[in-house]
Formats: sequence, C-alpha cells, structure tokens
Amino acid sequence: MRFLTPMVQHLSRPAPDVVVTRLDVLDEATFRGTGVLDLYQELFPPNERDDPEDIVRWVLSDDIGERRYFTVNGEEISYTLDSRWFILRVAERAIGLGFFTYDYASGLLYCNYVGVQKEWRAGGMARAFYLEMISMLDELFTQNLGVVIEVERFDRDKLEAIIGDLERTGGERRLDENEKAEIRKFLRVSWYQKKLNYTFFLDARSGQPLSCRSPCLDPSLPRSAWAGEEENYWLMWHPRTGTPSAVSDAGKLWRRAVEAIYVEILAKSLVAAMKKRRRRGYWDYANALVAQTLRQGTTDVSLATYLGPGDSPLLCRWRRLAIDLPI
Repeated sequence: MRFLTPMVQHLSRPAPDVVVTRLDVLDEATFRGTGVLDLYQELFPPNERDDPEDIVRWVLSDDIGERRYFTVNGEEISYTLDSRWFILRVAERAIGLGFFTYDYASGLLYCNYVGVQKEWRAGGMARAFYLEMISMLDELFTQNLGVVIEVERFDRDKLEAIIGDLERTGGERRLDENEKAEIRKFLRVSWYQKKLNYTFFLDARSGQPLSCRSPCLDPSLPRSAWAGEEENYWLMWHPRTGTPSAVSDAGKLWRRAVEAIYVEILAKSLVAAMKKRRRRGYWDYANALVAQTLRQGTTDVSLATYLGPGDSPLLCRWRRLAIDLPI
C-alpha cells in the first residue's frame, strides 16, 4: 500500500492510498470488496469495458508472470504476461483504478484503463495517481522500456463543428452520444500529451499519427462478423522514467508496440481461451490484420507531439463552455 503525495489530498478527507493486485489484494473477495468493479462500470461505457469475470481471472490467476502455452494446428506457441490492477482508495473504498499489462517478450507496459471518480479529480488527483502507478510498475518490472497506450482517433473538423454550434447556442443544448464521444477522444489525447508528456507514433512525412486496427475482441462471433467489430486507434508512447526520451529507431519501436498489443497480449490471450478446433481461424485472421498495420509503418516513423498550437484555442473554447464531461 502506498499513499499519494499530500499536495493532492483533500484536507477534510482521509488520505487516499494505492493498492495493487497480488501485492496488497490477494484474492477475489478482497478485490471485489473494494467496490472497484462498480467504479469501473461507472467510469466506462459498456462498449469500452471488459467482462469483470475476465478481469478477475487475468489479474489474479492467468497473467501472473508465468509462461503459458497453447497449440495451433500442432504448433506450440507461448507468451508471458503480468497484469496488475491498481486501486486508489479512500477508507478502503475505490475512488480510482488503473489496469496495466507487462509483456515480457517486448519489455513494454500496456495501459488498458485509467480512471478517477468525478468527485476526486480536483487538485491533480488523476495525474498524481497515474504517476504513482508508473513508479510502482517501474519497481515491479525493472526491465520495462516504457508504456504504450491506444487512443481513439478524433476528427478536428467534427470538433470544430460541435464546439462552434455549442457556442452559438450558449451551450444550452444537450450533446448526443456521438458528440460526447468525439470530444472525449480529444480531451483524452490532450491529457496524455499535455499532462503526462506522451508522444505519438507519426508518419514522419505527413506528420499524421500512424493508425492501427484492432482485431475483433469476440472470437465467438461468426467469422463473417469479425471485420465489423474491428476498431482503429492511434498509439502513444512514454519511455521509462529516467531514460532518454529520444528513440534511435522509432520504426522498430512501433513494430514492437503493435506486436505486443495485438499479438502477445490480445491475440494470444484470446486464442489460448478458445477450443482447439476454432483457434486456427482467429489466429490467422489476427496476425494478418497486424501484418497489414505494420506495412504502413516500416519506414519514416517518428515520435513527436501531435496536438499543436492550433489545438490550444479549441481546447480553451471547450473549457469556456464549462460543460462537465468526464473523460
């Protein structure tokens, strides 16, 4: 258990502490007893959530830093993951959560989720919680190279139209779910870049983020439905604390990050849980999609910020509307 720095504590409330699975939280009953899964449902919409039963299995029994094996058409395939769920608590009840997976093959940490309850976001709480988790991860995984995270792609033209319309109507009208989602994408990217100093994997020629396509996350669906369940993301990167921010070969790191997320963490975990007779189809599909993603980023990859001076006014205009939209 670790306490957050006093500078972000509410003086009239107990000091928040941070606990982590398999160090402080050792069993399912204790994990569920913190209320963290209820908070998870509160913070993330259904389409962004994993099955709670899967989460419990990953962080307490499956992804525990031990090599796991499965076979596809007689070929043995292995992977080694360690997933940790961090819980920010006050009086032993969850007010924040973070879910990270360390992939031993790549040496990369993958950030699955981070969230803090609305009432506790003032005073830099979310940033302090994030930095504390990274400090703890660096102690747990001393060979890690850094953290990679997926972010949803936003459309500047859509943002301009939404914010402009809100300004014309005095911010009185309700945002529909698609508009909320578009603004959240922008705010999340802004938080990671501006508050946590993440950079993007960019096409060095165009200055645009490289896009990657995530395979369908539900192999139980008919194969004909898999393509319709794919999602496009950008990847952001932050090197391990205390290491140089410059990367000698951004293209090599890009390939390592894509393979870590979509093969080592996603595809292998899903295929291992499938019945043997169904594994080959999904394994081939996922690897083909990853190969397609990698073909766009084999050369001329750079790591740099994407949000520039032109985005700051847009962010300021949104803030002036004073609309409460948790990200």
